[in-house]
Amino acid sequence: MFYSTEELIDLGFKKIGKNCQISKKIFFYSLNIEIGDNVRIDDLVTLKGKIVLKNNVHLAKGCSLAGGGKGIFLDDFAAISNFVQLFTLSDDYIAPYITSATLSKIARKNYSKVYDRSIYIGKNVLIGSMSVILPGANIGDYSSIGAFSVVYEKIEKGLYFSNHNKVIKKKRDIDLMKKKMIKIKKYLKLHY
Repeated sequence: MFYSTEELIDLGFKKIGKNCQISKKIFFYSLNIEIGDNVRIDDLVTLKGKIVLKNNVHLAKGCSLAGGGKGIFLDDFAAISNFVQLFTLSDDYIAPYITSATLSKIARKNYSKVYDRSIYIGKNVLIGSMSVILPGANIGDYSSIGAFSVVYEKIEKGLYFSNHNKVIKKKRDIDLMKKKMIKIKKYLKLHY
């Protein structure tokens, strides 16, 4: 079962595109969400804060996108696999601070340190299951992120795996992917 466009607007979504399939089994809070055309959001996805999903984006089961005020931006044809977590806010895990979730605003200012940075996911990016995308991550167009990876920096075009503190990078045929992207856009215009 999917929400209708009217239902989503009534719930507080800022913008909803055409031909979207958004499960009625999602969770959402502090809405500042814009959704493009042909977007699919599966069951048990959690959406919070500022989020922009461009066209043909897919969020698989169990993902969590916590956009905060800085925001999460997913460009056309981005695909997020099952149980991927994206966070624009994170406590400092190294410095001698107190975690901020239960502190008042005044206490947070003096006793905690929180990173608050936007996340950008480029065109035709695939993020593998169980990956974690942290504040400030910027994943370039046509990149693939392997399952169970942790990303906290800028990733250039290519294949990226973060496994046992080793980063393995391989090149992808970006020119071929761009040609296919042009073809699929033409196909979608003719068939939708």
